[in-house]
Amino acid sequence: MTGIDDTMDQYDKQTPRHSRRVYAGFGVIAMLAFVLWLGTFQWRMHLPVSAVEVEGEQIVLKDEIVKLAEVPLGTGLYDIDLTAIEQNIERNDFIKHAVVKRDAPSVLRIVVEERSPIALLSLSGKNDMLLIDDEGFVLPHVTTQAVFDIPVISGIDSAQTLRVGEQTDLKDIQAALEILRASEYISTDLYHLISEVQLRGGRDIVLYTADAGVPVIFGRGDPAGKLVKFNAFWKQCVNQQGLSQLQYIDLRFDEQVVVANTAQKAL
Repeated sequence: MTGIDDTMDQYDKQTPRHSRRVYAGFGVIAMLAFVLWLGTFQWRMHLPVSAVEVEGEQIVLKDEIVKLAEVPLGTGLYDIDLTAIEQNIERNDFIKHAVVKRDAPSVLRIVVEERSPIALLSLSGKNDMLLIDDEGFVLPHVTTQAVFDIPVISGIDSAQTLRVGEQTDLKDIQAALEILRASEYISTDLYHLISEVQLRGGRDIVLYTADAGVPVIFGRGDPAGKLVKFNAFWKQCVNQQGLSQLQYIDLRFDEQVVVANTAQKAL
């Protein structure tokens, strides 16, 4: 029994010392971790912005986006309110969405999604034109390196209200946009074949082709179905027979394409 008692006494004496060493080791590790965190935090807090980089811009000039960001070089990278910068950039009517990121150690990165014009708006009695995107947002003239190869929407009453930066709900313009969206979806070539969408005060819409300015009486409704029919007709008939005798095309009939005074079965 004496041997067992001696062993237990020895264990009881060693255990507290061992525990103290373990606790001391954890304390040192925790202290080092805190010092490291504090140093990293202090380092990050004093990182200056040395460059502002922009991605996704095609229409709005990079310098304009940087100017809207309002972040002078040398500003603390982690002193910046990213949400406020995004809101500043989105003041530009062409910027649909902006995301601002910190790219340590010294870069502020801006990624933008722009509104892309789908047509020019020509107001009756006015010489100036406005741009419009596929969602109906009216856009201003802009200084840009981009080249817009887009159709014109004409016949818009100048008395109708169109405000830059706002989405129009005018039914005629929405009908024209529906035609252009459908043409883009079917074929890029078909979209570029349309040079003008003429609105006629709620009456039948008329398109004009980029090749030879052929009138296409479009009517109202079913833009996708009519455009598929027109695209097939143009490729198979016009490309083979030419445009010299073509006076107009009428798409208002369900089962046929009417060309001048001759009815032809829809393809």
